[in-house]
Amino acid sequence: MVEPRANGAGRVPRRHGRVLVGAGLAALTLSLAGCSVFATPQPAPVRDSSSLAPPGDVGYVVCPTAVTPVELATHTAEAAIHLPISGTPVLGNFAVTTSADGRWAYVVTSDGVIPSSPGSQTSVPPVTTGTTATSAASSAVTSTVAPSTPPSEVSVQNVVIPINLVTQQAERPIRIPGQGGTHAIVVMPGGRTILAASGSTIVPVDAVTHQVGAPLDLGPGRTIFGMALDPASTILYALVAGAVVPVNTANATAGLPIPTDLSVSSVYSPHGIAVTADGATVYVVGQGGADYGGRVLPITTSTGATQPTTGFDQFGIADPAAIAVTPDGSMLLVVDSADNWINPVSLATFSDPATPVRLPPQPVSASSTGTQHPTDIVLGPGRTGAFVVDGFSAVIPYDPTRQTFGRAIPVCSGASSMTVAPAP
Repeated sequence: MVEPRANGAGRVPRRHGRVLVGAGLAALTLSLAGCSVFATPQPAPVRDSSSLAPPGDVGYVVCPTAVTPVELATHTAEAAIHLPISGTPVLGNFAVTTSADGRWAYVVTSDGVIPSSPGSQTSVPPVTTGTTATSAASSAVTSTVAPSTPPSEVSVQNVVIPINLVTQQAERPIRIPGQGGTHAIVVMPGGRTILAASGSTIVPVDAVTHQVGAPLDLGPGRTIFGMALDPASTILYALVAGAVVPVNTANATAGLPIPTDLSVSSVYSPHGIAVTADGATVYVVGQGGADYGGRVLPITTSTGATQPTTGFDQFGIADPAAIAVTPDGSMLLVVDSADNWINPVSLATFSDPATPVRLPPQPVSASSTGTQHPTDIVLGPGRTGAFVVDGFSAVIPYDPTRQTFGRAIPVCSGASSMTVAPAP
C-alpha cells in the first residue's frame, strides 16, 4: 500500500479536525484494484495517430444528453458526443471531467425518465453495474426531482458515463449508489480512480474495470455541489451548502466541515470551489453576510482556517456561480449569474475587487434551454485564455489580460459544465 505522499519539505497531508467518517471510502483501496494508482501519476502516452479527437487542447462541454468537444486554439466546436441515457436530467444535475492524458472523459448524471402520465411505463436501458463493495451499490436509487412529482412515477438512476476520447464514443453508463443531485466529478492522479458526487455521497469507480467502491456519505443535508483536488496533497475538498468538507483520499476519511456561511448558486449548477496550484488556499464563492451579497472566501488549507472575504456589493446584487484561479495564483475569475458578469479579483487588491466585466448578450430562441445565466468558467493552457459556459448553448472565450471576449462558440443546448484536456 502506498503511504500518503509528503507535501513540500516533509509535510504530511493536512488534516482538518477530528475524523468523522472512516468506513465509507476505507474499502476503496481494497475494492478497487491497485492501491498504488491512488497517489502515483502515470506518464501520458504518445498521441494516438488514429485518434478521432480534435488536435491540440480540447474543452469538453456537457449538456443534458450530449458532450461537445471544443478546439481551444481555434475556437471550433466539433460534433457532439451523444450520452446513452433516457430522459433529460434536471438542469445542473450533470458534470464532466477528463483524465490527465486526455484519453477519457467522465460524466456524472442521472439516467431515466419521468412518465408523461400516471400509470404509464417507461423502461430504462440496461447499464453496467459492476461488482460493488456494498449491497447498496447494486440496488436502484431514486434521484431527487421536482417536489410535485410523486416518487412512484419516477425511475431515475445516478450513473457515471465513460467517454473514449480516442474514438469519441460514450460507453455504457455505470450505476452508482446515492440519492440526489449529481453536480461534481474528478479523476484521481494516475487516472485509475474516478470520484463522483451522488447526492451527499462520494462514490469511487475504477476507471478500468468499472467496479464501484464503497461510497462515503458526508451526512444528511450535505448535497455535494462541487469537488476540488488539492494538487499538493491527498485532500479532496467537497463543497456543500454552508461548508467545505475536507476528505483525505489516502485513508478515506472526512474531516470536520469548515463553515463558510455561504449558499451555493441559485443557478443550480455551481462550480464554486477551486484550489491554488500550490495547494495553499481553497477559494469558495456564494452568497452570504448580513446583506446576502456575493462573496469570495479564502480558506488556508494547512489549518482549515477561513480568512476575510471580499464581495461585490458596490456593483449590485451578485450570485457567484463558479470560480477559476489563474495558474500563477495572482487572480481569481468569478462568474456572476445574477448580472451575467465576470468579476476579476486580483489578490494584490483582494479587498477591493475591480469593476465587473459584463458578458456580451447572446441570442436566445424560443427553443433554447438552460439556466439562462453563466454556470462555469475554466482556464485553458498557455495563452488560450478563459472560457465561460453561458448556461444556454454557447461557450464564450475571454481574455483576462485585455478583459475582452471572443466570438461565442455554439455547443449543445443546456450547457452546464466544462473541463479541459490535451488531445489523446
